[in-house]
Amino acid sequence: MDVTVLLRCGWGLAIISCIVEFLPLGRLSEVARDFSRRGKLKLSPSPEKPPRFTVPQRWFIHFYVLGTIVNTALLLVVLLFAYACTFPVSARESPFSIMMAQMGGGGSVDAGDGVTSVADLNEHQFPAWSTVLLLAMMELQIFRRLYECSHVFSYSSLARMHLAAYLVGLIFYPAASMTLFTQHFQDKQYVSALRTFVLRRLALPCLHHSLPSVLNPQISLLEYMKSMRGLQWFQWVGLAVFFLGWTQQYRCHMLLASLRSKKAHTGIHGIEKPFSQDKRKADRYEIPRGSWFEWVSCAHYLGEIVLYAGFVIGCGGTNLNIWLLFAWVVGNLSSTALETHVWYKTKFEDYPESRRALLPYIF
Repeated sequence: MDVTVLLRCGWGLAIISCIVEFLPLGRLSEVARDFSRRGKLKLSPSPEKPPRFTVPQRWFIHFYVLGTIVNTALLLVVLLFAYACTFPVSARESPFSIMMAQMGGGGSVDAGDGVTSVADLNEHQFPAWSTVLLLAMMELQIFRRLYECSHVFSYSSLARMHLAAYLVGLIFYPAASMTLFTQHFQDKQYVSALRTFVLRRLALPCLHHSLPSVLNPQISLLEYMKSMRGLQWFQWVGLAVFFLGWTQQYRCHMLLASLRSKKAHTGIHGIEKPFSQDKRKADRYEIPRGSWFEWVSCAHYLGEIVLYAGFVIGCGGTNLNIWLLFAWVVGNLSSTALETHVWYKTKFEDYPESRRALLPYIF
């Protein structure tokens, strides 16, 4: 089955599971909501006796380690392909190389001397560079989340998440990266050219224990930067929207972390919480304030929704799988945000009445 169809089915099933959480389906809806709970919504009575089928919330870092490996590999492949499309390297290839390319479904063979040159890739510049842009954006997001998990957050020893949610989290970033990587796979010529490039220019040299001949040493850095001028207006808008959500989510995460750490910098000034050094109060929660938290309870989730909207805009809004990815992010975060909002209002009598769960003045 085509990889894009598999991704579409996967995102569709994930969206259905989010819808179930909002429907009055009794036990089924409650089970679905329980799977998505984490952190303060799923606290263990004690570190020694955690609930069954749960794992520590600090295992979030596994999502970003795996996501970094997969996304970096895909980004490297498509970056080299985009470079080859823009600055082709003239090369002759062996009959074995030709055979491997034909097995992969791409390339053509000259009937003369049994060798051929790489086909002209210039027509695939735009889809290749647009894919590079989206995967580079995802790389920034995953690396930042990896940094936050390892250096910013201090997870409570009581904070847990369901094993099912953990498995979904492991799948999410590889699936998201593959969704961005395959955004132009409806173009069979693009797929054929990419497959041929991977087989001839990357795989075969590795089999022969040599470096791939994919870089043109005659190209200057200035010419390389000029190649980025081909990006369309909606891609620059998508990049701007992504950075808005990216920076705001980071800022909100720093605000949340400052509630647990003795001192953290939020981008404006430091916040000191001396009580966090008291082990008896290490699991204490406070009302987050500042930035988008003045309008919504889950400002960090709102930032994530905004940055994923940048992916939809960056692809021109024409790729169904990226829309489905965005829809699942919105549905998944909306459910958790609503429960978090109720938790805050229940726990704090002085919780601001004007705050909404996720969208200012709306939800």
